[in-house]
Amino acid sequence: MDDQEPEQEDAVATTRHGWLPFSVWYPFLGGAIYGLVLRLVFSGEVAAGLVSFETVSIAFAILVPVTIGAITVYLAEKQLRRSVQYYIFAPWWSVLICVLGSAITLLEGSICIVMATPLFFLFGSVGGVVMGMICRLYRKPVYAVNSLALLPFLVAIGETGQPIPGGFAEIQRSIHVAAPSGVVWHYINYPTDIKPAELAGGFAYRIGVPYPVEARTLQPGVGGIRRLVWQRGVTFDEEITAWEEGRHIAWRYLFDANSFPPGSMDEHVEIGGRYFDLDDTSYTLTPEAGGTRLDISVKFRVSTRFNWYARPWAEFLISDTAEAILMFYKNRSEKAQEQGVIKMPGKT
Repeated sequence: MDDQEPEQEDAVATTRHGWLPFSVWYPFLGGAIYGLVLRLVFSGEVAAGLVSFETVSIAFAILVPVTIGAITVYLAEKQLRRSVQYYIFAPWWSVLICVLGSAITLLEGSICIVMATPLFFLFGSVGGVVMGMICRLYRKPVYAVNSLALLPFLVAIGETGQPIPGGFAEIQRSIHVAAPSGVVWHYINYPTDIKPAELAGGFAYRIGVPYPVEARTLQPGVGGIRRLVWQRGVTFDEEITAWEEGRHIAWRYLFDANSFPPGSMDEHVEIGGRYFDLDDTSYTLTPEAGGTRLDISVKFRVSTRFNWYARPWAEFLISDTAEAILMFYKNRSEKAQEQGVIKMPGKT
């Protein structure tokens, strides 16, 4: 410890006399710049013609924030000794600057930013604490910080070509609708002219998922098609796989290359994509006192190398969206029941 004290005194002197006024931000900017550079490298494109680095990976989602935190603390420790609290929370500033930079430069969409930021905070703190402990053990841990800076690249190479684990799950939700099942059935098959305000409770829509505009059952019965239109030019079909008139309907999703125009959704959470997909959805209508019980079941897939984190997010977003949609059907059906009018396409 004795041979570290002169170094600490020199660092304090440097901080007081040799640094520019913005020196307090120097560690945060250093960590953030590293993160932004790696976000450019981990773009999913082929790097140097040899390997594809992707953001949905252990290398980026876990190790990059670890290194951001480590660089932040390393640069701060070069100025003066910091506290354990600094090791934990200082990397959050670097992460925030990095996230803000990604948003401004359109490197990342709003959905991915919301989902990834808590993970970056967590592992940024891990990297900060690890580097803080190393700095207290060694006077100049240059090799340690350089090794950490290279680790994401080494792990990315190791991940290349490896299969991505897939995980299937199902959510179920239910709501009571004060309207007959026939009214509810109509609005499930013909929810047209949907206003964003009618789905305002859905968190997924508030963070960037396009709002639905309409859905129409074009061919009733098993094998029939239900066509959907969302905002931002999103269109896709659903093939009906189960049909009991007025009681039960289920479908599977049919996406193609034109379903999601560029920019309509974050590529990492695009439905039917490599990392996330909806399998099938079903509605069951059961008459009960005062109206109808409407049940929804949604099966989905999450495929990442950190499903322990991604799957709870998917479950929350799908559950929340399902509840918003159930509320939409409830409000539409009950309003129609009160007014005594159901607006069928081409009919009154």
